[in-house]
Amino acid sequence: MVDYELLNSLAKDVVSTYSNLGITLGLSESMTGGLIGHTLTNVDGASRVFGGSLVVYTAAAKHMVLDIPMEFIMNEGTVSRKMVEIMLDQMKQYALDVILAITGVAGKEIEGLERGTVFIGTDCLGNVRIEEYHFEGTREEIKMKAAHESLILLMQSVQHLEVRA
Repeated sequence: MVDYELLNSLAKDVVSTYSNLGITLGLSESMTGGLIGHTLTNVDGASRVFGGSLVVYTAAAKHMVLDIPMEFIMNEGTVSRKMVEIMLDQMKQYALDVILAITGVAGKEIEGLERGTVFIGTDCLGNVRIEEYHFEGTREEIKMKAAHESLILLMQSVQHLEVRA
């Protein structure tokens, strides 16, 4: 079971690891509504590594905040691998070392996708990885599981890096 204690423990690992590596991170959160950023900022020293989080919950927010064309949104939907790709790409303007983007369905089915369908992607210095998940549970449980997997992906995305001098 994923709970806040587990999320906070993982967030501490992320902040510590990123701090030791001398790298920064930022988030583009949709279905988690800022939960990942909230969890990271609960950790002392997060400001050394965490540049910030954009919460783009709706299609309109994705268009207005991330400048994702409405035509793209209408064609690809708000929950897809391609949406995560463009969310990652649009975050590059913030010059952060690692970016995580997440979109998914925590509530009722949308765009023909079942509840619990989640796409999470990371871009670590140009190395992009996008994963698809299918979680079960309540809306809150799905969000918690998605945040948990996001923090794990943030750790995995930097495993190949060495501490900067």
